[in-house]
Amino acid sequence: MTIFYFICGAIIGGIVSSISRELVGVVAGGALGLMFSVIATLRSRLDSLERQLHKINRDTPASATLAEIEAKPQWNEPLFEPEPEELTPDAILGPVDQPVYARDQEEQSDQFSYEPVHSPTQKEPSQYNEPSPVVEAINRFFTGGNLMVKIGVIILFFGVSFLVKFAAERGMIPVELRLAAVTAGAIALLVVGWRLRDVREQYALVLQGGGVGILYLTVFAALRLYSLIPAPFAFGLMVAICALSSALAIIQNSRTLAVLGVSGGFLAPILASTGSGSHVALFSYYALLNAGIFGIAWFKAWRLLNLIGFAFTFVISAAWGAHYYQPHYFATTEPFLILFFIMYTTVAVLFAIRQAPELKGYVDGTLVFGTPLVTAAIQSSLVWDYEYGLAWSALGAGFYYIALATWLFSRKRHELRLLSEAFLAFGVVFATLAIPLALDGRWTAAAWALEGGAMVWAGLRQKRWQVRIFGVILLLGGGVFFLADLPPKGNFACLNAFWLGTALIAAAALQTALYLSRNRQKLETWELSFADALLAWGLIWWFFGGLFEISRWLVDTRLMAALVFVALSASACDFAATRLKWNALIMPSFLILPALCSALILQVLSASHPVAHGGWLAWPLSIGLYYLILSRRETLIDTLRPYIHPVPVWIVAILAAWELHWQAGRIGGIAEVWSLLPLGLVPAVLILLIQLLLDRLFWPFGANRRAYLQIGALPLAVAAWLWCILMNIHCSGDAAPLPFIPFLNPLDITQGVITAVIINWVLQLRREEPGLIREASQLLQIIFYPTMFFWLNAEIVRGVHHFGGVPFSFEPMFSSHLFQAAISIIWSITAFCSMTFATRKGIRTVWIIGAVILGAVVLKLFVIDLSGKGTVERIVSFVGVGFLMLIIGWFSPVPPGTDTKEVQ
Repeated sequence: MTIFYFICGAIIGGIVSSISRELVGVVAGGALGLMFSVIATLRSRLDSLERQLHKINRDTPASATLAEIEAKPQWNEPLFEPEPEELTPDAILGPVDQPVYARDQEEQSDQFSYEPVHSPTQKEPSQYNEPSPVVEAINRFFTGGNLMVKIGVIILFFGVSFLVKFAAERGMIPVELRLAAVTAGAIALLVVGWRLRDVREQYALVLQGGGVGILYLTVFAALRLYSLIPAPFAFGLMVAICALSSALAIIQNSRTLAVLGVSGGFLAPILASTGSGSHVALFSYYALLNAGIFGIAWFKAWRLLNLIGFAFTFVISAAWGAHYYQPHYFATTEPFLILFFIMYTTVAVLFAIRQAPELKGYVDGTLVFGTPLVTAAIQSSLVWDYEYGLAWSALGAGFYYIALATWLFSRKRHELRLLSEAFLAFGVVFATLAIPLALDGRWTAAAWALEGGAMVWAGLRQKRWQVRIFGVILLLGGGVFFLADLPPKGNFACLNAFWLGTALIAAAALQTALYLSRNRQKLETWELSFADALLAWGLIWWFFGGLFEISRWLVDTRLMAALVFVALSASACDFAATRLKWNALIMPSFLILPALCSALILQVLSASHPVAHGGWLAWPLSIGLYYLILSRRETLIDTLRPYIHPVPVWIVAILAAWELHWQAGRIGGIAEVWSLLPLGLVPAVLILLIQLLLDRLFWPFGANRRAYLQIGALPLAVAAWLWCILMNIHCSGDAAPLPFIPFLNPLDITQGVITAVIINWVLQLRREEPGLIREASQLLQIIFYPTMFFWLNAEIVRGVHHFGGVPFSFEPMFSSHLFQAAISIIWSITAFCSMTFATRKGIRTVWIIGAVILGAVVLKLFVIDLSGKGTVERIVSFVGVGFLMLIIGWFSPVPPGTDTKEVQ
């Protein structure tokens, strides 16, 4: 056998070297043939020994002795098995130790997938590695069947081709005679092969295949090279040859004959080409060959034949397009591309239908996924010069795939479900791509993302983690590639490639994340985080695209539009989490809370009032949607519930106070105090509303009583208290158009309402949380009494300003004798009331505070008032204070708890 390898290598090397007219090809070919012979021989022997050893180990018990093993007869398997006539599971899925595909019984009733399950009769896994399919094919060619006949037919085929070309160039024999002789020889090969089909099957099939290839070559030469026959007649003959080869292959159940016939047919125009033929004739000829393949696929599931036709058709078509295509050829090339595309998508369907019973529904991934990708690549070069050419192409492909998937689904055959879903996925992808293709050239990133999602889906169905990884890389790479094409372009909001591209990337990532989360049991351990990562990736792209698009097209209303967008998106997440039973989508629905806070900060910085620029709609809608989400999901964040419930109340307080302040400020003819009143009154009113709604509205107030009454109302009370302090410092109390009346002016009435509300709130807290108030009672007293005293002094300042004509500023007021006299009298009265009250109640601390105030009055009299001029105010101060001290000495001369007899 070694000599045959050497001869074959030398002959092939000589044919190749004849082009360059060098002898080195013969030597190199012979050396390679000899080397291949040695390798193949050693490989075959090693495989034989391993198989025999595996057979012995499998059939011999573990306890068998060496003598028993030696005495047992050995069984030698044939080195090379005959080629299977029908497509069997082993021919596609490998050795019998590989799992066969079956329906997953653990899936839900509306899902269908193929899971590896082990048959009861399945053999134990082999301990040796099977050779690759390529090595097996080469090995079978050189060692199986009649090698001499195979090589002879190949050499004869090349020889006839070169003979035709040589004779055409030199005009040695009349062309009619040459072609007739070649035709006669081809027919002789067919007749001899047919007669020997029952005697020597492999020999006969090789002869028939060679005869079919030569007939193809002869007819094509008669048409193209010599124009001896008209084109209709030539193509009629090619149809007949196609039909003859297909019929012979089907009758004899020979995949080899079909492959030889089709390969010869595809190679015929290449070998006889002069480079000046018609592309219409070439593609018409290939269309007839593909029709023959289609006819065979109708009856037989011969994958190799389908792949050979697919490869020859699209590789040769792409090569022709790269070298010879011109834009004016479009009308004569586009129909052929569409025809080839439809043929091979249909062949993929026939392949799934014509499988053996145990392989029904097996999908040829090369044809299913390769056909649209290769066709799209060629189509893009054909329509490159046409506006919206790619868009219309994608739309047509999408409709075609969706229609094909609908038809397959309508047949209600479970074995076709995987193919139907694949076609449906392609239909959706192409139909979706049509939009960005029509509007902008930024389609690559979106295409990558969608293709990545489809590959992740396919990787899950086929249980191939490599495919899933590649799909995830495509999803992420699509986003990175998209960012490289900034800044965005487009003339219409949302109807531009930027926003549609971000939406497609987001949709692909979210759909993939959902599919991964529903199939976690099929993922590797290190893949479990992919679902959450892709969910975050999809949401980032969704919010990025939407917010960026809003900032591009809106100016004044962009903030409120962004708030509405986030609120609606968060609500959509909440709805989808319930509808799809996807718990991972619940947490993104709470993004509405930070969106509210961020919008409030930006609103303050923008210096526009809250209801402006659509705020009248955005704020109520967003807060309402937040409470809707909170009502459905608050149990999932129980630890954060007391803190996230009151936040909208604070936001409402700020917005309402701010808006009322702005609206009041626009009214003319009134004092400034009227616009400042809402800033303190609104928090107090909200505290009162919270107290009223706690018992009248179960949710959200009653169900979260402590959250609203304590955490929610406390900042409101502090804000109202600080407002009172600031107003007493900076506001003169001017109530124009109303006159100023002490304690009955708008400012003091508002402070009185605030004080009453806060006292009522503290009293309710003392009833419901007595321990809390008991701990904070001393702090409350320290805050309350000085605040009341400060308010009283501010009222004196405002009275002196309005009735005494003293300017409302520090220096004039401090220098005013009227102010100093009033302060002395009021402070003394305050000290008297405090000390008297403390004596009756036995509160020593309050008496001491009153005494300190009285001491401050005395010190002020002798330091400030005594140094002044002899005015009526000074006289009134000394007399009034002295009189009050006599009264105090009578009613409360000592602190509570002191022995009064000792003092007397």
